Amino acid sequence: MGFEDKFLPKNESGTKALDDAWYERFEEIASFQDYEYLDGEKNFREEQKKKFLAREIENPKLDYPALEKLEFPNKEACLLDLKKTILENEPNEIIKQVYRWRLNEKIAELRMLKASKEGRDNRFLKYSEFIYGKPEKDIYKYTISQIKNIIDKKLFDPDPETASAAKRLNIELFEALMDTDSNLNPKDFGLLKKSLDKNEQKYSSEEIKKSFEEALEKYDIAGWNISISESSSSAINVSQDKKEVFIPREKLLTKTKLAALIEHEIGTHVLRREKGETSKLKLLGLGLDRYLRGEEGLATYKEQSVEGASEFTGLEGHFAIALATGMDGKKRNFRKVFEILKDFYFIKSNKPGTEALESAKNTAWKRCVRTFRGTTSETAGACFTKDIVYREGNISIWTLAKNNSPELRRISVGKYDPSNPRHAWILDQLNITDETLAALDEEDRL
Repeated sequence: MGFEDKFLPKNESGTKALDDAWYERFEEIASFQDYEYLDGEKNFREEQKKKFLAREIENPKLDYPALEKLEFPNKEACLLDLKKTILENEPNEIIKQVYRWRLNEKIAELRMLKASKEGRDNRFLKYSEFIYGKPEKDIYKYTISQIKNIIDKKLFDPDPETASAAKRLNIELFEALMDTDSNLNPKDFGLLKKSLDKNEQKYSSEEIKKSFEEALEKYDIAGWNISISESSSSAINVSQDKKEVFIPREKLLTKTKLAALIEHEIGTHVLRREKGETSKLKLLGLGLDRYLRGEEGLATYKEQSVEGASEFTGLEGHFAIALATGMDGKKRNFRKVFEILKDFYFIKSNKPGTEALESAKNTAWKRCVRTFRGTTSETAGACFTKDIVYREGNISIWTLAKNNSPELRRISVGKYDPSNPRHAWILDQLNITDETLAALDEEDRL
């Protein structure tokens, strides 16, 4: 099922929010995002990559220059002071609890970054799991069953290198008998792969920019900028802090992919920020605690609803984190996960021999850097668990859609996880609903 434009909530500008006394201060000191501090210096990372791939080093050294800019003692003192002030002065018990949960999460996020700067991998992992959780066992079982199907098809491949890689994976991942039975089946959820037109028109970065600006007008969103980025990144990036969307200069998108990404970036991330800030609870603009699972789940769901899909999103990120944290009983460091992913990407490739191997190495490197960012890369089991939210969130939103959950009727009111019963309870207690739908329901009763 889709989310129709007529069901989007109206702005509540001018209405006094229940957390007016706290939101601006929270936004000022707590709107930082952990991942923004975990990128490395380009030339240093490239040098580490060369040494790693040449096996001159066992694991790369991952640098985090942005962490040097964070004033940890002062930042934590500000967060703790705000928490204390709210708990002592906020009369509404629900608002008090909502901010307690969110500030606890931000304090943990800051301490996680501090652990990264200090090279304390296990402490970093502890905070990462507190914020983002651990891979869910049932979803891991489904993921590993998909991996097994891919491996089994390549065990007797006519290409000896492919067959050897598949056999190495089979020994490493399935040396011990493993229960891979899963109740998850994408077909039961209505996922449908749409046929692609190979000759479909492609849009340049300037055309993408214009389409994104038109989407802002469609959703009646003001105060956001769409910019062309000269960054080496190939991904479209939304900065919630700057209220800006960055389109890479060299970006090309087909018409279908462009429509899908507009729903992902503008129709989810930007829209929920704006609707949240104009609701009764402004904190919904920056998100309730642990909202990201629902946020990314909804964004990928809406993208798939436009583009089509035969599978839940986020398999590779979930798989890499599961490998690192030892869901199969073997905790792994950067090198160990890399070797598995390299073989995995190699047997999946349709490219010829040497080209396939080089592509597999580069893809495995990128995935491992993303998985182990924040750590030294050397400690088995320690990684950044954030990327599990994409797959687990995507499945949770498809489950709501499959069950025709009433929670879908207010899914755009702000940044919360509609599959989290505690979040639904908070919105119920504060009587936060989709005002447009409420008006339509009232008309139906007249």
